Amino acid sequence: MMPEYKAVKVEDFTFNTNNYVPLSWMPDSLAFMYSDGARFNMDNNNVSFLVIFPFSSKRNNISQNDKRFLFKLSHFLGSMKEFHGASCLEEPLTHSTESDSKSDYRLKHKRLPTGNTSLDSSWCRFITKNWSVHIRNTGPVQNIQLQNFLPSESNGSLDKELSTVQSCNILQGPFMIRKDIFHKLGGLLDGFGRMTLLEFFLRSKGELKMAKLANCVWTPEITRADRGTLEGSNKVPEYASFANKHRILRIVTENRIEWTACAANWKLCPGKPYVSPRDLPSIAAPICCSAVLGKMLRDFKLALNTLGVEYRVVFGTLLGGVRSKAIIPWTHDIDIALPESSFYQNTSTFSALQKLLGNQYYVGESFDMERAHLLLPPYIEINTTAFFDGPDDVQGKAFFSDELEEAVNDMLPVSCDWRERGYVDFYEAPVEWMDGSSLVTINNEQFKTD
Repeated sequence: MMPEYKAVKVEDFTFNTNNYVPLSWMPDSLAFMYSDGARFNMDNNNVSFLVIFPFSSKRNNISQNDKRFLFKLSHFLGSMKEFHGASCLEEPLTHSTESDSKSDYRLKHKRLPTGNTSLDSSWCRFITKNWSVHIRNTGPVQNIQLQNFLPSESNGSLDKELSTVQSCNILQGPFMIRKDIFHKLGGLLDGFGRMTLLEFFLRSKGELKMAKLANCVWTPEITRADRGTLEGSNKVPEYASFANKHRILRIVTENRIEWTACAANWKLCPGKPYVSPRDLPSIAAPICCSAVLGKMLRDFKLALNTLGVEYRVVFGTLLGGVRSKAIIPWTHDIDIALPESSFYQNTSTFSALQKLLGNQYYVGESFDMERAHLLLPPYIEINTTAFFDGPDDVQGKAFFSDELEEAVNDMLPVSCDWRERGYVDFYEAPVEWMDGSSLVTINNEQFKTD
């Protein structure tokens, strides 16, 4: 039985676009929507299903394999009325794939294990608990017989096809959803960047029934994600907006733990060299802003060395290294000086840094000076499977404690001030700073200073 969703009153800014032109190969029953708000075929009254892409429309070329799988999903939803939406696998875990001479990503048709298990590395089930979201790849799996939507090559008839289906309430990559359900939930909202899909599914309160089909696998090109309308911007509002709208601080997935904000206080973050947490309770605790800044410092040291550009750590960053061989706990920026030849005479330094660091950072002029902004949330990469009570568990009781509740007590609402998200200030170094150098140790790693 499909739950009756009431239309959501959307107070956030929705996408503003006039792009309603259908693509030449699209059937009348399908419409596309991209993360930048671009829409194709949305004004067609015959549309039953929407395809949601987690990337912008600037590169909307879809391979023949992915087109074929879109038709497969459309056929599946037309036959299986109990599902609200469907998607293909991203990276299969429990089975192998085979390729023919046309590089087809078809899966071997074989019966797969049933019960709560993982079919691939993408999301399947989630819950919100207090101020935390827990997302597992595991979910109930069943084998069902479906009418093949393509005629058999041997006799031209429509054969039965064995399909393994995982029932989920959240999907991570491209997915297809019934048009009426999508609109009743309020659609995708602008301003949430990489959090757009998660923000959409959180509004469903876990009540969607989404299918993940094991007999189709997206090509890597179609599973990429970007910041949508925020792509290329130095502004990073998505994590604070998400946190404050849904009262969420932490996002636990199978291979990482993200926070919508970092912590900057003496109790949680003493002025000591950072040690990456590997076990409870430290992995469940808020990530210190000093740890985030330490990673930024390492990233830019490596990038500048790769480009052959001299640098010096200065001001507050140097002060923290001299005092405690660490980042000052309450600071929110890294201070790096570059020689004049790299700062003004060769402006390509910053564009080269941007190209090298990719979509993790914005690098360039920002708020009246040369800066770099971190575009990712605070996170640690860790396999969280062992901290759940088996594949059925989503509650993750081990991730909560009285001490942790006290630690996060004053973290909401999350500040929308860009200064609190971590950034790098670049300064022109006087000639004498670059004449010689010494080394300062920060977080057990050496950096150049004057």
